[in-house]
Amino acid sequence: MEPVLLSFHAPVHELDLVGRQVVREGLAARMREWQRGSGAKELVYLATCQRVMWMFWGGDPGNLKQLESAVRFEGDAAWEHLLALSAGLESANLGDREIPDQMRDALSQAREIGSAGEEAQASLEDAIREGQRLRARLGMADGSISVATAALKHLSEALPEGASIVVVGVGPMSQYLAARLPERGFKVTLSNRTASKAEELAEELGLDRVIALSHLQRNPEGFDALVTATASPSPLFTLDAWGGLPKRSALRILDLALPVDSEAALEQLPWVHRLDLGVFLAETASARAQRAEASLKAEPILAGAAARLKRRAEMRAKKRELRDAQDRLNGAWDSLEQEALGGLSSLSDEQKAFIRDLLQRGRTLAHRALVQGGKPEEHLANVAQILQLGAS
Repeated sequence: MEPVLLSFHAPVHELDLVGRQVVREGLAARMREWQRGSGAKELVYLATCQRVMWMFWGGDPGNLKQLESAVRFEGDAAWEHLLALSAGLESANLGDREIPDQMRDALSQAREIGSAGEEAQASLEDAIREGQRLRARLGMADGSISVATAALKHLSEALPEGASIVVVGVGPMSQYLAARLPERGFKVTLSNRTASKAEELAEELGLDRVIALSHLQRNPEGFDALVTATASPSPLFTLDAWGGLPKRSALRILDLALPVDSEAALEQLPWVHRLDLGVFLAETASARAQRAEASLKAEPILAGAAARLKRRAEMRAKKRELRDAQDRLNGAWDSLEQEALGGLSSLSDEQKAFIRDLLQRGRTLAHRALVQGGKPEEHLANVAQILQLGAS
């Protein structure tokens, strides 16, 4: 059983469109809905900073009309895309090492929901393992923080030393910036929806400033810049909340979240200068040439690795078919034995022993024929005929 992938991703799709596909709240119900609608046996949903992807095993994803504008990968192309994604070849950040963890998290989430099973796990673990080998063979550097690096560079150039910056969120990009900004001479305050997580990160990084998110949502006074990168399904910072605030000194917003944490309408305020993820993805566009070169170099390796993944999937499918056939065969033999042994009362002990031995040998031969690709039903029919003759 091979996967079929449906993907919304930048730069093929606009970030706004990608952001609209991100589901945070009620994901379990939505995944069950997608699984029912597609008839998929297994389903995994992945959302990253620039991509939303559905991975289907079985069924027909084409039945989901809301996904008809997604890019579709199937057959060899699906295996190659999974590998390239795992290796970081499909990321804005060449060699992105966050992707494998995001794939594992998506798989774990799907298994917890009940939409994914053994095949999804085997396929993704295979893809992640081969992706790591591919990254090593291509000698790709760790690009997991290049968007955050671009944001750090922007803040360093735009703000004077000693400026006050609040970092919202505790994810990888937020952690990176919270650790690096003090090295550039900035005063850093942390904030998060779950305050205890912000406090834990502050303690870990040796920072002593944490602010309640609710306070920040009402008024960002006291900060020169706000950097936000959370998994909130809706904007945390809105024009309604800030529109009535008195004029204040300039606030630079770096919104690295998808979907966005800050409304685009905030740009109407004369004291707000807002930049979203798209700006920083564009700033990493220089890496596109590197990605193209790495992808070209990876093509033969990618094709070979994809062929291995496909062969393993085919082997798993054959094993499942064999296991199912063995279960059906055992059921048939159980029924035959029950029927045969139920009529042994009129037979001699020698005849009973012969029939029991015949049934046991027949079961063994039937399973051997099944493993060797034969037709175990022929053995079943032959033994049934012998039993009928013996009974008569």
